[in-house]
Amino acid sequence: MNQRPYIDPTSAAAESLNAPREPEPPAAWEQASHRPRPQPVKARRPVRVSQTGYFKAHWLGEHSLVRSYWLNNFLVATPLATGLTGLMSWISVKGDSLQVSAIVVLIGFPLLIALNVWCLVGAWRSARNYLHDHGSALWGWLARISLVIGTLQLAASVLFGFVPSLGEYWQMARGIDPIGQAKFTLSPDGRTLRLEGVIGMGDGERLRALMASEPAQGLKRVELVSPGGRVREAERMADAMKARHQEARAVGTCASACTLVFLAGEPRHLAPEGQLGFHRASTGTYNPVFEELANQELAKTYRRLGLPQTMIDKTLATPSRSMWFVPREELQAYALIAPSPRTMAVALPAAGASLVDFDDALRIHPVWMALERRNAGTIEAVAKRMHAARATGASDEDVQSAALAPLAAQMPALVQGTDGQLRRRYVQLVSDQLKALRTPAQPGTRPGCRDLLDGRLAARDKLPVELQAREAAWLLDAATGTPPRWQPKPPSPIEIEVLDRSVGSAAMGMLSRLWVDAPAAPPTAVGASCDPVIAMLDRLPSQSPARRELAERLLFHSR
Repeated sequence: MNQRPYIDPTSAAAESLNAPREPEPPAAWEQASHRPRPQPVKARRPVRVSQTGYFKAHWLGEHSLVRSYWLNNFLVATPLATGLTGLMSWISVKGDSLQVSAIVVLIGFPLLIALNVWCLVGAWRSARNYLHDHGSALWGWLARISLVIGTLQLAASVLFGFVPSLGEYWQMARGIDPIGQAKFTLSPDGRTLRLEGVIGMGDGERLRALMASEPAQGLKRVELVSPGGRVREAERMADAMKARHQEARAVGTCASACTLVFLAGEPRHLAPEGQLGFHRASTGTYNPVFEELANQELAKTYRRLGLPQTMIDKTLATPSRSMWFVPREELQAYALIAPSPRTMAVALPAAGASLVDFDDALRIHPVWMALERRNAGTIEAVAKRMHAARATGASDEDVQSAALAPLAAQMPALVQGTDGQLRRRYVQLVSDQLKALRTPAQPGTRPGCRDLLDGRLAARDKLPVELQAREAAWLLDAATGTPPRWQPKPPSPIEIEVLDRSVGSAAMGMLSRLWVDAPAAPPTAVGASCDPVIAMLDRLPSQSPARRELAERLLFHSR
């Protein structure tokens, strides 16, 4: 056993032994443990491009995220989707070449769906590989969120846009318009063409061909009753109307695209039962950009047809599911329709006009049409009287007066068959008429009010226009009012006695001869004064309500 030798601590050897020594170098294994350890290198998955081609490489997600998302998905799919959506909007609004356009949609939309699926799936897989390869989490997840939104948009387009309209596009591809077509009816004399129903595919060409046909050579007007339809077809109809300077007459509700046809008429008439409805155009899509573009085109068309800008603005502000029916007064204020006649006079046809011309002139007059609806055959009878008067060379005033004879036969029933309020209005009107005609032209001559009381219809031509207008307004209200449920009974002896005691014995039947169509009085005839009649009518408001109503009713009953 080896032992360390003894060294004297006081010796020099001991001093050298205790002197500081250089540290011995650490062992190799200790040196390795103190070295800084390098970070592990993350191995990136090499991008492998499929040997089958570019499209499969995208489908498998082997392209970079930049190429898959921005190039393949954004720059390719988005413009194609936008273009097809625009085509569908154009089909809905303009309606040009519906059959060809429908075929394009039926072929193009499935291809677009397939392209979108290819873009979305490939970009999604590329984003997954990008994140797996330790790419930026921000860009990877933003791409995924965007792709999810794109998928939802695609699903909404398919479920709410394409699938519900698939049947309609299939019909249009076969040449059938799913909304239907308008019905055209040419009158036997070839003077009136009636358009009824929805304006559909091909109706523009049908109208043009019908107007150019031999039976329609004498066409005078186009009557419109339509809820609207294809805007492009309505524009073609408008062009055909303008080319022939054809009259347009709305005889019922003319709304939406139908208003384009009406505005193209020269002149334009709105029948008493007619009305015009306006609203925004609808493309049938949920794309606000295409909706706005379609309505800008509609505004241009309306502007070209003379619709004022204020009405265009109101039209564009009306939702497509609503309808703005323009008041007749506003249409007249903008000169979009002929003004309504104030009196019973009608726009007389030119010299040599036929009986049909007089019939047409009467049918655009609101009062005569209201009387026709109340008593069928009124217009026919009036037209015959006016045509006969014109054939004898009568003046325009005499031709207008000839229309009053058939009206005189209806007046007793109108006055007696109305309510008390309307009858009171008429009594006041008669009082004002008598006052306007009571002053004779010269002393000793017959006053005009006497002719009015005696039933000479020609005396009405001498009335001021304001009173003639009031009478026309009263006739319109009386003709359109609800007839009474019971016909008035003849006055009883008690009622006659009450009238005699309260108003006077002369009140009974005082106004019964207003419309008897009496022959003209001899030039030398001098009638009694109208002052007693006027004074009695002025006393009626002082009577009690019951007695006043009784008197106003019995004024028109002869004893």
